[in-house]
Amino acid sequence: MELFDAAFLKELSALHAALLRLRGSPGEGVARAGRAAGQSEFRGHRPYSQGDDLRRLDWNAYGRLGKMFVREFERERHEHLTVLLDCSRSMAAGTPAKHVFARHVAAALGFLALKAEGSAALFPGTAIEGGTRVGKWLDALRAAEPVDDGTLGPRLKAAAEGKRAPSDLVVISDFMEPLASVETLTSLSERRSNITLVQVLSPDEISPRFSGGADLLGLEEREELRLTLDASSLAAYRAELEAHLEALETLCARHGWTYALAPTDTSLRALFTGKLALVGGAA
Repeated sequence: MELFDAAFLKELSALHAALLRLRGSPGEGVARAGRAAGQSEFRGHRPYSQGDDLRRLDWNAYGRLGKMFVREFERERHEHLTVLLDCSRSMAAGTPAKHVFARHVAAALGFLALKAEGSAALFPGTAIEGGTRVGKWLDALRAAEPVDDGTLGPRLKAAAEGKRAPSDLVVISDFMEPLASVETLTSLSERRSNITLVQVLSPDEISPRFSGGADLLGLEEREELRLTLDASSLAAYRAELEAHLEALETLCARHGWTYALAPTDTSLRALFTGKLALVGGAA
């Protein structure tokens, strides 16, 4: 099955149009709340990467240094979206698979940012810029399949310790791991990054209905476990999950991060007009 088929691309266009209608004129529909339209205060330079607008090259800097730099403005900095996608094996679970829905969310985030004449980067890759580069963004997401060694913790640590702090970082994961790894992102808050956590879970993970015996295979640990589920074990699971979700939400609230629980049966429109209404290019 095609990850981004014609129906999905049509859904992205409809989502973009709906957000513009909700927020007023096209010029206002993609601006972060409180940001002046057309704001263009000069902030500095960044190295040129393939796909950047050539009109923003600083030729004087090239003449002095022999290297290509792009002039960066305050508006551009706020519209630069970085998506860190969990590619660990646990994202292959669920029906539909969590990694499919996660990449659909990432596709929508990048689509909206690029249509806002901003840029989007799939960590740790380079930024893609401009409304005509949506195809390149989708190609990057097509390649982001779950892998055996794709653990989330080290990638969060790498993002937190990067030389350049992203202006807007969105982490899409099931976050089924100790919160200590997520807490490494607090250093980015100190560097004035806007952080959003999108927790993708399947409906069966949120509210399991199965009972009886089952042979389980850990997707990441590769260990087999024989498990018998009854009413008490399901109740214990739900209690542990609720505590974990509450702890993650509390962590986000403490640091001023946006948190969105996104079951895989959620519509993109509901997600982006609700919990993600002010994230990246969707704002």
